[in-house]
Amino acid sequence: MRNERTYRWADPADIAKAAEGLAGLDLLRAMAEGRVPPPPVGSLIGVGDFVAEKGKVSVGFEPAEFHYNALGTVHGGVIATVIDIVMGSAVHSTLKAGQGFTTLTLELKYHRAVTVKSGRLTATAKVITRGRDIVTAEANLIDKNDRLFANATSTLMILRPPSA
Repeated sequence: MRNERTYRWADPADIAKAAEGLAGLDLLRAMAEGRVPPPPVGSLIGVGDFVAEKGKVSVGFEPAEFHYNALGTVHGGVIATVIDIVMGSAVHSTLKAGQGFTTLTLELKYHRAVTVKSGRLTATAKVITRGRDIVTAEANLIDKNDRLFANATSTLMILRPPSA
């Protein structure tokens, strides 16, 4: 038997246009409130329940069979993507309008397997140091009982618009 999944995503150009002139935190809050659609990767992976404050972001993640690897658990790359989304968003929440970021490093530790039986998980990230160009963030992926499934640290670089 084959299963099927259908999903929709917003045009990235429309998201970029909606983001023009917004500081990072303002954009993230607009996404959380549904005024700006989430990036396509969030729709693909299935993250939701976005909560953003300056330097700290959390998202919900519902493990599903379509996330599984051949071993019958959620693929580590899916978990890494959820973690990268939330850490990048925490950094994004500190940026001025026109600034961007890119991930330089991601160190991720898996503590237990994630399956559909794990239930809804929450990924929370916070900025732990922020310099002019380099930011370090950390994140945890936990269940409703605060059991740790994964944790990570990441180094990200701030991208500035070209000088006029």
